[in-house]
Amino acid sequence: MFARFKKSSIAKARIGLAFGREHVAVAVVRRERGAPVLERCELLPMPAGGGGNAATTVIRAAGLPRIPVSTVLRSDDYQLVLVEAPDVPPAELRAAMRWRLKETIDFRVEDAVIDVFDVPAQNRGSQGRMMYAVAAQRSAVERHSGALAEVPTFDVIDVPELCLRNLATLLPAAASGVALLHLGEAAATVILVRGTTLYFARQMDLQATPDARLDVGSIVLELQRSLDYYERHFDQPPITRIAVSPGGQRASLLAADLGRETGFEVETLDLASLLLCETSIESAVDPGCLLAVGAALREEHRSL
Repeated sequence: MFARFKKSSIAKARIGLAFGREHVAVAVVRRERGAPVLERCELLPMPAGGGGNAATTVIRAAGLPRIPVSTVLRSDDYQLVLVEAPDVPPAELRAAMRWRLKETIDFRVEDAVIDVFDVPAQNRGSQGRMMYAVAAQRSAVERHSGALAEVPTFDVIDVPELCLRNLATLLPAAASGVALLHLGEAAATVILVRGTTLYFARQMDLQATPDARLDVGSIVLELQRSLDYYERHFDQPPITRIAVSPGGQRASLLAADLGRETGFEVETLDLASLLLCETSIESAVDPGCLLAVGAALREEHRSL
């Protein structure tokens, strides 16, 4: 997404970083002919007391190899909006999109950094060409850039949806279409992927039942709306396979509930079955760590 340079180098390895409030998640992925190799996956604690330079301090001490680095925005740092593309030359697209988003995002568009990415063409009955616009708060982009100012190989700030896309494409079910449901604290991200293409992404609030389990009924409703949109607007066969991430007991309970309620094939995302892991993946049950792995799986080598 937000690239520091017009072109990023094509590399056989990449670092992914996801900044949390108390930790920095670090992942290193090496590309080989077979499955990608996960060389590192860990949570690094922020220094006590925090402060504006806390992330910089952690990164400086992390001993990162000199390979390309991607970071991931937090969910409250940006908004992702599906909009009709303005009919303007490519060089004017971002500027035109800025004014189209003026009444859509919940912070001043003048304070936003804008980027865009395409979705596949929709069927003839739909509106014009659609695309996703990412409006990131400028302060968040500057925070990431400041934390990595001393890392010369830092080249991209990404969004969670594209990092999750990178993970979903490794699932065997991706060839025919798969839904990935990524659980956060109070909200979840659902993405729909076929092959290596992201078709749809949305956020949903998570509700709990009196026994503290996730309310599967509300999740099924939001999932079905997303799947219906995918089938109707993209003329695609139904998706009947769902993966829940990150792993752990919470995801396992939800996967069992979803399978019972929908009749779909539902599994938890297992990194060990998707990548060759040369390191412990215990920390991958943390949502931020999984996003860092997704960022490290990035293969695009140009800015969008």
